[in-house]
Amino acid sequence: MNARAIVALFHKMPGRRLELFSLTVITPCTLFGGKPGIQRDIYDVDLSRKYGYLFDKSGSGGGNSPVPVEGIYYACGDVRIKEHPCRLVDPKDKPPWRGKRTRLIRRLNKTRRLRAIPWSLDGAVDLLDWLEEHGIEQDSVWCSECDDVVPGDELCDHCWWCDKIGWYSTPSERCGCASRRICDA
Repeated sequence: MNARAIVALFHKMPGRRLELFSLTVITPCTLFGGKPGIQRDIYDVDLSRKYGYLFDKSGSGGGNSPVPVEGIYYACGDVRIKEHPCRLVDPKDKPPWRGKRTRLIRRLNKTRRLRAIPWSLDGAVDLLDWLEEHGIEQDSVWCSECDDVVPGDELCDHCWWCDKIGWYSTPSERCGCASRRICDA
């Protein structure tokens, strides 16, 4: 493995363009003792209508095992892939997740490899470099009132950080504190 390898996962919702939602980056490195190895980093990616792409490193590891993919993906470099059927569901569907919109979403996102990076990513060659140049590297927070994701340091009025639980309090997932003032304690 000479250069960095990338596996990008995309999803498509009805009536919308492809959106990047996950990125796995595999970089050659030197391990202790001078042995060659790899560093594998995983990034979560969200597309905000107001801020553009938001991304943050959500994990590492996996060694040289195949990268699992389900849905639409793009891969470049020396990387092994393990394809799985798409299991996305419509948020309004209920078990056993066989609703009309879930079937549509799974059909739109049928597991397949793209030959090139989608044109909507403005001519990106290396997606991590592109995200670092055009995106915001930060936690993203979903606000159901705004119907959008926002960066963790640019929260809307509906979301805030709760010191008590150590995470964000949002309209769809409130922290349980009696008031916002308690969260700021």
